[in-house]
Amino acid sequence: MRSRRAAVKAQRRTFMLGLMVLTVIVIGSVLLGTIRTQAAPAEPSYKYYTSIQIQKGDTLWNIADEYITDDYDSMDEYMEEICAINHILPGDIHSGQYLTIPYYSAEHLK
Repeated sequence: MRSRRAAVKAQRRTFMLGLMVLTVIVIGSVLLGTIRTQAAPAEPSYKYYTSIQIQKGDTLWNIADEYITDDYDSMDEYMEEICAINHILPGDIHSGQYLTIPYYSAEHLK
């Protein structure tokens, strides 16, 4: 009788251990698949420059808002780059003036 109980108990332990191992394998596979999906390489983007003429009523903010891409962390960072490229201060733009504007594109121009 005791050996029968011991055998059933051992069988349950083996079953539970197998079930836990299977659960860990399934969870690990799901997590690994998720990590691989998130780590997929992004499409490369290339930096280009264009020249625009300032129109009456234009501000650096609305110009930056029109040309900014997701490659920049913030609008301030983008406006600082525009100012640095053009050697200007943020409020120092005038109608008729030309600005060099950076932008990114996935299209590779030759």
